[in-house]
This record gives sequence, C-alpha cells and structure tokens, in this order.
Amino acid sequence: MIAVANSLPVREGAADRIVEMFSAGRGAVQDFPGFVAMEVLKSEGEDEVLVVTWWEDRASFDAWVASDAFREAHGRGGGGGLLREHPRMTVYEVALERGRRPVR
Repeated sequence: MIAVANSLPVREGAADRIVEMFSAGRGAVQDFPGFVAMEVLKSEGEDEVLVVTWWEDRASFDAWVASDAFREAHGRGGGGGLLREHPRMTVYEVALERGRRPVR
C-alpha cells in the first residue's frame, strides 16, 4: 500500500473553500480501481491543506494520474487562485500499519 500526500499552500481565508471542493467529490477518485481512502487535513493556521490518498499499490495511483478522470478533475484549474504556490506531492510506501480507523 502507498500513501500520496499533496500539500496545498492556500491563500489566507481559502482553506475552507479548498476542503469544500474535495467534499463535493470531484474527479470520482473514490470509484477508481486501487483507491483505498482519502483524508483532507486542514492545518491549525489554515495556511495549508494536506490531501492524503491511500492506494493499493503504485500502479493503481499511476493509472489514476494517467486517466481521463484525473485530467477532468485537475484540468479545470481546481485551485482557482486559492493557492499561494504550486502544490507539493510526496509518495510514501506504507512500511508499518497498526489498526486503521474508519475515514469519515
């Protein structure tokens, strides 16, 4: 399993709008093969939103990135001026896992 973390540096007052965009379910990532879960985290200072997606394997994530659904979800200028700078993505291999709590 892998986790993909996307750090979104948001403009002042924009964190809730970014969270709402993800809440609307854009891109149908939840229906994509190999997708496990997604968490959207808002920093205490509300200057960053961290989006963590969990995938069965790297091949599943790469297939999502190469898909028409991904292009559709990300081709609409999703940040719409809400970001201070470009997002930063990091991919992690899950090296150890203890009990997982349900994602809301």
